[in-house]
Amino acid sequence: MVDYPQQLALASIIRFYSEPARALQKTFELVLLRPQGLFKLVTATFALAMPIDVAGKLVVSLCLIAIAPCVLLLCRRTGRPGWYAFLALAITYNTAFYWGFVDNLIAYPLVLLGAWLADRSFDEPFGWRAWSSLAALGVLFYAVHLEFLLVLVGALGWLALARRPSPRQFIVWLSSMLPGLAVGMGTLAWAHVHAATVMTGYQQRLAAERTRFAPLPEKLGRLPDLLFGAYSEGTQFLLMAMLLAVILVLYFWRIREASEAGEADRSGHWLYRTRFATLGGWVFFLFLILPDFTTSYMVCDRLVPLAFMLLIPGLPIAQARQLRLAATLTGGLVLLQLLQTATSFFSFAAESEGLRELLDQTEPGQALAGLIYEPGATAWTEPAVLEHFPAFYQVFKGGRVHFSFVQFFNSPVAYRPGQNYEDALLAEWNEWNPQKFIYPRHAGHYRYFLVRGGPEHLAAAFGPYLRECRVKKIGRWYLVERLPGG
Repeated sequence: MVDYPQQLALASIIRFYSEPARALQKTFELVLLRPQGLFKLVTATFALAMPIDVAGKLVVSLCLIAIAPCVLLLCRRTGRPGWYAFLALAITYNTAFYWGFVDNLIAYPLVLLGAWLADRSFDEPFGWRAWSSLAALGVLFYAVHLEFLLVLVGALGWLALARRPSPRQFIVWLSSMLPGLAVGMGTLAWAHVHAATVMTGYQQRLAAERTRFAPLPEKLGRLPDLLFGAYSEGTQFLLMAMLLAVILVLYFWRIREASEAGEADRSGHWLYRTRFATLGGWVFFLFLILPDFTTSYMVCDRLVPLAFMLLIPGLPIAQARQLRLAATLTGGLVLLQLLQTATSFFSFAAESEGLRELLDQTEPGQALAGLIYEPGATAWTEPAVLEHFPAFYQVFKGGRVHFSFVQFFNSPVAYRPGQNYEDALLAEWNEWNPQKFIYPRHAGHYRYFLVRGGPEHLAAAFGPYLRECRVKKIGRWYLVERLPGG
């Protein structure tokens, strides 16, 4: 999970903000009303009763576990077999997980829950209770993810149109999203107007980068990686083949009679019958047309897992014999994915061990910079999962790190005026560009350096100045400490 250490570091600042040894108050201030802070706030709250790293893992685990039950609720809405929900379980370790997009991991089950709530409410007398529930969910997305708030609004709009409502009924249903849109979009508009004061120089430089669109064949070729992870052994392609086999079995031998599909009384209308299949298709269409990067953020890839999750309750029901075959293939798919995931996790744990032991030897409340020459792992071809591991110093010891997600407007933590000296330094080098690090120019701001690589990388970074430092090594990790007077 690439971004996870940074997200956990923000949660730790909130949790341990008042501890003097961590020296957080002199550098940071809390701005808890900023958007997309739910993961950090919940994790910091859980950390009152458990270690911060355990709290973070618990929150992520709950998000992953919640996906299958939410898909099961949708399957019951459409009369699909309950085991269809296992198809969602097979893609829980998707691109959003490996990139550490924890806000998206929270958003997935909430979008599914919102689709279920809307689908049920639109088939019943729509009163204030249903309106308030949907409105509360929309407002909650202010603290979850604003991009997925728009996805939720679109999903509710499509589920409403599938019922061919009168204009008045359609407006009433969709008005439940107005509070969330007002809060979320109003905040983004305010941030845009006041960008010079609320956005750091680093984020403004990102916003100036060009938007990039990938060719359609390239996007389609990434689908196995986006759904299952980019395994070095290529297991994702076998998993994709098994998934396609399940879908083909269900479609080729599908039961055509609507009554046998268990639909509601409105099932005679094809748009209503196919509302989730087409909804998944619309979200997938967004993946195809949206840019890969805009203001240097990954935009479209994280939509692919959600598109498939929404498609599941719209899959057809096959004849009995073929349905059993599809269920067997699904069981094999889930087992193979979990086996591959567990094997990769064990491999990565052995490869990255030693970091915590080194960090335990540091003093709290200091400044640390990372020089990550080897950001990848053998288990996956991408992403570079070690890129933000220097942030674990801030998780366990406080202080400050060279690059931090505090640079972003949607962080619930901000630098105090005059404390963000990284604005100038980040324009010259960062953890994932250690080759640009120049010891005489940059080292004076930090007491510790966390290096991932070999002796040749250590020599390249510090050269003759290494004699002014204390070096400790475990595995491929080096902890370099500048000595007094160095």
